[in-house]
Amino acid sequence: MSDPNHATQNVFDGTVQFPVLILRQDALTNNLAEMRGFCADNDVTLAPHCKTHLSPELWRMQQEWGAEIATVATVAQAAALFEHGVRRILIANEVVDRAGLRAMSDMRREDPGFQISMLVDSIEAVTLIERILEEVAADLPPLPVLVELGARGLRSGARTLEEVIEVATAASATRVLDLVGVEGYEGVFGKLSGAERDRAIDAYLDSGVVAVRELIDRGLVEAPAIATFGGSRFYPAVVERVRGALSPSEATVILRSGCYLTHDHGTYAASHADVPSRVGKPRLSPGMEVWGVVLSLPEPGLAIAGVGKRDVSYDEGMPVPLAIRRDDVVSELTGVSVTRLNDQHAFIRVSPDSVPLRIGDLIAFGISHPCTTFDKWRTAYIVDEDYSVESVAHTLFH
Repeated sequence: MSDPNHATQNVFDGTVQFPVLILRQDALTNNLAEMRGFCADNDVTLAPHCKTHLSPELWRMQQEWGAEIATVATVAQAAALFEHGVRRILIANEVVDRAGLRAMSDMRREDPGFQISMLVDSIEAVTLIERILEEVAADLPPLPVLVELGARGLRSGARTLEEVIEVATAASATRVLDLVGVEGYEGVFGKLSGAERDRAIDAYLDSGVVAVRELIDRGLVEAPAIATFGGSRFYPAVVERVRGALSPSEATVILRSGCYLTHDHGTYAASHADVPSRVGKPRLSPGMEVWGVVLSLPEPGLAIAGVGKRDVSYDEGMPVPLAIRRDDVVSELTGVSVTRLNDQHAFIRVSPDSVPLRIGDLIAFGISHPCTTFDKWRTAYIVDEDYSVESVAHTLFH
């Protein structure tokens, strides 16, 4: 792996070891501007899911372009960002273990201005959290929580409006919790397709609107309540169904889309094009590439490159060969595809119509699903159009 402390001027200047993760600054800037405009046009707040990259530098970039809250999945992720100065965090998950709740309390105690919230989805969870917080955080203000709205058979979350009300009532009755709204994740319906998927998402988001209004009407949450939905695929539906139904006086609508920053060449590119929208969509560009070296040409039609499961995501599709660099020239690469990965090797099928590959060629691979590429790296070079290094982003994954 390349040394990020080395005075690298260009990823091809001979100082960078391959494989290497690069982020294209032009794509990042485009995506940041597009999402900021989309959120401003539709009066929604952006709280990007920072588990995508878990990078202080990339979070600060998002913050400079309008993101207000960092979303994470675990207390460890929250603590990592807290250590780098992030002071508004949403844990889009429940925390019910003593160590996790104690760590959250320690951060709040260390900085009284620190804002952190989390989810609850059952009376049992509320009861357990209350007992622990009474022991470890009795000196602190109530911890903000949101009731998680789920769907039968899919992830966590209260399954019915009645359950949402029960959980909200239990949380509101405690001294240590402050109920602030409703949370959900419409992405659980992503395995469905076409009209069936769209109907399921619409019905789910409509039930979220009903839940927010019901909690306000019952005096369980103050208006404007928080209504936070929006993964990286179907967030236009959140704007249409949730923001379109709830006035600003009723709810602050928060999107948690995380993968917009880099987009991808696979699952998000396909779903972004496929998702219908009456409220417009950001025009996103793929900005993440992993470059590797052709190591072997063991038989006709097969090339093996030094990029594998340790370097690129493969849970939502194989990496996509994009370009080749040979004799200091980068050009488009067609007629090749990755058929499988080993830990450190990509098996590339080379068609007769492709440029013949040579040992030592450098290949750029686009990826599908940024989250499970970022977590394989500790550094990423942010480059201009000529692959000159503009800055370095560090990740905080364990």
